[in-house]
Amino acid sequence: MERLDGEATAIVRPYLVECEREEEHAARQRLRRLSLVMAADFGIDLDTRDVHAMGVAW
Repeated sequence: MERLDGEATAIVRPYLVECEREEEHAARQRLRRLSLVMAADFGIDLDTRDVHAMGVAW
């Protein structure tokens, strides 16, 4: 009968993985909010689309 090496076996608790995902999501959301606030404060347009662009007829 073989013994399992506890250090070699990756055991991850699912609630820890979910907690890390939530933290990453919250960090990305804070960054997006900060970008929007900075853009509003300094009058920067974050929209990169050209609204008045015309399509090209082939």
